[in-house]
Formats: sequence, C-alpha cells, structure tokens
Amino acid sequence: MAGIAWVNGKLLLPDQPVISPLDRGFLYGEGLFETMRVYSGKVFLLSQHLDRLFAGATELDFTPPDRNYITQAVEQALAASGLADASVRLTVTPGTAPSSPTLVILVRALALPPRELYERGCLAVSVPAARVGATALRRVKSLNYLANLLAQREARRRGAHEAILVDPDGCIVEGAMRNIFAVIAGELVTPPLSRGLLPGITRAAVLEIAEKQKLRWSERDIPLTEVYRAEECFLTSSLAEILPVASVDGRCMAATVPGAITEALTDAYRYLVREELDLPNCSG
Repeated sequence: MAGIAWVNGKLLLPDQPVISPLDRGFLYGEGLFETMRVYSGKVFLLSQHLDRLFAGATELDFTPPDRNYITQAVEQALAASGLADASVRLTVTPGTAPSSPTLVILVRALALPPRELYERGCLAVSVPAARVGATALRRVKSLNYLANLLAQREARRRGAHEAILVDPDGCIVEGAMRNIFAVIAGELVTPPLSRGLLPGITRAAVLEIAEKQKLRWSERDIPLTEVYRAEECFLTSSLAEILPVASVDGRCMAATVPGAITEALTDAYRYLVREELDLPNCSG
C-alpha cells in the first residue's frame, strides 16, 4: 500500500481526502505540521513532536485536538497503512471555526535522500533568508512554508541539494528543509534559536548526544564565511537523520566527508533510535 490518510476520523487513500474550502489552513495557510519517522512500526520521538505542535498552537492562538486523541489517530493511521518504515505527516488547522480544528495524518512509505549523499555528502548553497511576517512564523512549523520552498527551488536551480538560509547580517540560520551544524576549529556549533530558526527535534537530540559524549559544542551566531572554513558540516531532520554536507557555495569541507564527528554522531543517533524504540536494529 502506498499509504493512508486519516482525515478528521476517517481513513482514506492519500488522493481521496477532502476538507472544507472554508478551512483556514486552506484559505490562509493557518496551521501547523509535524513530520515524523517510523522505524519498524514505531514513531520516533512522538512526544517531542507533539510538544512542539502544542507550543506552536499557543503561538498561533488556536486550540488543536486533544493530545491523546492525536496520539490514537496516529496509531490508527499507521496500523491501517501496513507500513513498517514510513513517514508520518501530522497537520492541524483551526478548521472552519475555532471550535472545530482539522486534523490530517498522512502515512507514506519512507523516502530518503540517495545513499550516495550519505557517503559523499550533499551540496549546499547560501540563499538570503526571507523575513516573513511576525517572528512567530520562524519559530513554529507553520503551513506557511512558501519561503522555504522558494529557497529550496533556488538551490536546485543552482545544482545543489539544500539551501542554507543566511540573514542580512551574514549569519546562517538553518537549511531550507533542515537544521544545520558545523565543526569549526574542532568545536561542534549550530545557530542559536534566537537567530529565528525552527527548534528541530533531531537538532535537540544531536545536542543531547554531544553533551553525553562530552564533545565541545556551542550554540552561537555563525557567519557564512566561517562555514566556508569548517572542517565538517551536516544537516539534521527527522526523516534524513544526519546528512553530511560536502560543500557550501562550492567551498569543500576541510575534512573527509563524512567527517569523524559527523560519523560518531550518526552512530550515536541510530543507537538512540534503537534504545528509545527497543529495536534490535534500525534502517537508514
């Protein structure tokens, strides 16, 4: 089965779902989404994704469905899909009125970046970060995702796999689709949340791993010019996990790709998946 959609309590094929044309998510892009990875039939870090979803709903001032209701809906959709390794996209909007939120859960077969990108690294290019509306839109996983999509489209036009968003002052923010880390002078660094980036779930997991492994790390402003001189660089997301970067704007990383720190964090992250979900092994 290619996947399943759970829409306000109904299970449908992915190309069947219908929502009201008056839904505020459809009309105005008012809503939130979370994308989660499923390993051997189990959703990884579901609780953390829901924490971010509810924090975002508070920012946008609407009430999503009950947390337990969402959890049960995810479980029902996943079971109906018959997929062991999958992606789950959870979308919540205010619906047609404040008291009638829309909940959509889309379960699809897992699609990852090509293996050669993990082995040789992806290509990234810098793109100016758009300052879209209120600051809240840069702190939540909003349905208003057009700026990110346009940045990623620009990267593809330039022959790259990922856009790195750069603020007017020359500091990097994040990738168009993923958070970013670099190893500079032996230290693992990533932009701070105050820079306006999305607080990624995988980003947080990597920082916890770095702390446990006693790596030198910091959250700080990172000028793009520093990334050009980095020993290592990688991107993080729930689906791709840790994706090495081979070059930014044509400047290659100083170390072999993937670098030693990137490889160590990747191994530790996959161990965390196995440990958290009580799995004998995990794919990806």
